[in-house]
Parts: sequence; C-alpha cells; structure tokens
Amino acid sequence: MIAEIFKIALFIGVFIGVCFIIYTNFSPHRKDKSIIYLNFFVLFFTINNLQITLADYHYISLNFFERKMLLPFYVLIIPSFYTFVVHYIKIEKQIQSFVGISLMLFAAEIALRLVLYPFYHHENNNFIVAQYAQIEEIINVGYTLFLYIKLIYIFLPQSKIPENIASYDNMQWLKKFFGFGLVILVFWIVAIIFNLRNVISPNIPIYYPLRLSSVWIIFWVAYHGFFKYNLLTERIELRKIIQIKIPSSVPPKPALDLQFAEIEQHIKAHHGYLSPKFTLVQLSESMNMSDRKISKILKNNLKNNFTDYINELRVQKAIEILKDKQYEDYTIAAIGLECGFNSKSSFYRAFLKHTQSTPTDYRNKNC
Repeated sequence: MIAEIFKIALFIGVFIGVCFIIYTNFSPHRKDKSIIYLNFFVLFFTINNLQITLADYHYISLNFFERKMLLPFYVLIIPSFYTFVVHYIKIEKQIQSFVGISLMLFAAEIALRLVLYPFYHHENNNFIVAQYAQIEEIINVGYTLFLYIKLIYIFLPQSKIPENIASYDNMQWLKKFFGFGLVILVFWIVAIIFNLRNVISPNIPIYYPLRLSSVWIIFWVAYHGFFKYNLLTERIELRKIIQIKIPSSVPPKPALDLQFAEIEQHIKAHHGYLSPKFTLVQLSESMNMSDRKISKILKNNLKNNFTDYINELRVQKAIEILKDKQYEDYTIAAIGLECGFNSKSSFYRAFLKHTQSTPTDYRNKNC
C-alpha cells in the first residue's frame, strides 16, 4: 500500500514537471537564461524520477547492470538550480559557473558506463558494478552538497552579492528552499549511509522519503521560481518607467502651515514613498526635523497618521499607472510593489480603503 502511494506520488511529480516545462515554453520569457535553467532543473528532476519509477516498479525490463547504471541525471539537478539562482539575482558575471564542470562530470559517468558495459552487462549481482554505483552516488551527493553550500554563501550577511536585486525581491522563497533542500540532502545522506553495507541489494524503501520530498520540491521551486522571476522582470521594467517617465500628479493637500507644505513637497520630490522601507525616521533625518514634530504637523493638517498619508500617496501613484494603457500588460502585484507596498494584500487593502474599489476593478473600469 505504501509503495503504491509513493509510486502515484512519483508519477504525479513527473506529470507536474512535464506540464511546467510545456507551460513555460509559451512564456514571453522562455528564452531568458533564468527560465532556461529553471526548466533544466525541472527536466532533470522529472527524467530522473521517471526512470527510477519505471525501473523500481518493473514497468520496463532491466537486468542487474541496467538497474544499477541508470543515467545519472540527478547530478545535473542542483547545478541547474545553482545557475538559475545566479542568473535570477543577476550575478552571473561575478561568480564562477559550474555548468561546464557539471557537464564533464555527467559525461564522465556516462563514459564509465560505456566502459563497464562490455564486461559486466550480462552478469547478475556483480559486486564491481554495485560498488561503482555506490561510489558514484557518494561522489554525486558530495558535489551536490558543495554547490548547496555555495548557494547558501551567496545569501550570507557578509556576502554583498545579491544587493543589486534585493530592492525588488527579499528572496525569502529562496531562503526557504535552503531549508527544504537541507531536509532532502539529509534524507539522501541517511539513505546512502544506511545502505553502505548493502552493496548488492540496497534497501529501496529508505529512499522513499527522499523521492516523495523531491516531488514536492519540484512543484514548489517551479512555481515560485517562474512566477517570482516574471514579477521581478516586471518590477525592473516598471521601476525604470515610474522613476523616469511618470511625473507625480498627486493633488496637494490644503496647507495650514508652511512646514506641512515643505514636508509634502520633500516627500513628493524625492519619491521616498515608493520604497516599502520608507519610514518616519528616514524622513526626519533627511529633513533635519524630529519625527515627533513631523508626525504632529501631519496630524494637524491631515487628521491622519504618517502611514495613512504615505499609503494614500502610493495609491494615487498606482491609480496613475492603472489608468494608463501603456501599462496594461503589467500585473497588479508588480504595480503595487513598485508603488511602495510590501505585498499584494497590503496594496489591495490600502487601495480599497482610499478608493472603495479593488485595483483590478479600478483598472477594468478606467483602462
């Protein structure tokens, strides 16, 4: 029963992988290197799971040599993801690529299969073949662990490499992947250690947690990687347009005093409100005025607090963009994030509060 559940899960993973690759090949960004390597990540995961499923559940007839010498696509999985991340955060010119090394390792393992084939293809329970398969797996998990550590290093606090993209994506989804990936690596290493003495007939069920988690990770990484990349690309394009081509048309508030007018002019001139990290403290420092004083001036003139005022400016900027047909191909999420909101949900709440309409409804009525 448990074996059947794992078999179904593996086939579901293969189906998801195939659907994802087909879907992304209809994307406008399908030729971007990030998407290409993300597709390779999914492809190698999918092919590896497919051949394992077909072999373990006897959908294809394989002898001992063929079962032990399945094509080592799994050695290319993490290198593909590593390269995807490097291109995603735009640092491909700053750090070493492991594409060539990974392909050479894959080619070497294929070559060794061709060398062993004439001597051991027809032998059952051959110790040399089984021992080689075990050593190869240990080498591959070591290489995978090496690249995994390299990935983690990129996101350590002392590494300044991702700063060029951090304002567009906090990359929490990538950091979560490191946690999930660590669990999968632990499953893999435990399975190898458990089977060190079972060279000829390893315990296959010990690999079930690894395979099941790999099905889930395909779906999770593919979904987040693809849609986060599309959002990132939109935000980069949109920010250039917002900062260069769109003048602020936010109507000024009636000024009860000159200090309020000065504050309002400063905020609009510097477009600080377009950053989700813009705070009252930052404003006070840039104006050499205490935050208490600014807060009091805003409250006296607007009857609301600093946060509400900044969100109103952001909503007005979003309205400018939503009404312009030039930006109709950009998603609501990208527009909200580039107008200074830190999430799609916070954008919707603020927009509804200030306009009594959702961004989607507003665009449909006015664009």
